[in-house]
Amino acid sequence: MKIIIADDHALVRNALTFMLNAQPDMEVVGDAADGNEVFMKLENTQADLVLMDISMPPGENGLHTTRRIKETHPEIKVIVLTMHDEESYVREALNAGADGFILKSTTDDILLDGIRQVYANQRYYSGYTNDRLDEMDTFEGDSLYASLSKREKEVLPLVALGYNNRDIAEKLFISVKTVEVHKANIRKKLEVDSYADLLRYSMKNHLVDF
Repeated sequence: MKIIIADDHALVRNALTFMLNAQPDMEVVGDAADGNEVFMKLENTQADLVLMDISMPPGENGLHTTRRIKETHPEIKVIVLTMHDEESYVREALNAGADGFILKSTTDDILLDGIRQVYANQRYYSGYTNDRLDEMDTFEGDSLYASLSKREKEVLPLVALGYNNRDIAEKLFISVKTVEVHKANIRKKLEVDSYADLLRYSMKNHLVDF
């Protein structure tokens, strides 16, 4: 299987790459330091599975990226690999459509087993039974966010992080005028009037990390 690793720490990415590449059935085909980077990398890299950290400041939150991946590339498996063990994060991972949830404190054998189970189309949330996960998986979604287009969902976290129009245009390979149109549509669809309102919305919905 072909794997992409998303984590803001180079040491973590390197250690995971070394371990996974030592497996006969695994190959790391890319890595990224933030959510937006891994999403864009998927456009140019064939991958079966993404190991996704949650907090990757400053940048797009891994849960937001997971949701975008599952919306646009539903065939790609996503495992949240995090140090956060609170149930609220498990619930959010479920809401985002993650196929797995594994703590960074786990053993190598458990991580490898979880990756193989998810690749085999099984849901793997370490420490949680399927019955418990079914009870938790009750998210109905944010209708305002759901109204955004694919490109608007790419622009939103970059705006929240304070990038100017030219920076956003260069990152997404679009024109400045197109960025301005997307920003206007985002404000209208999310019913926000100012950057401060947009920032509060993004932080409340865990779209970015600082």
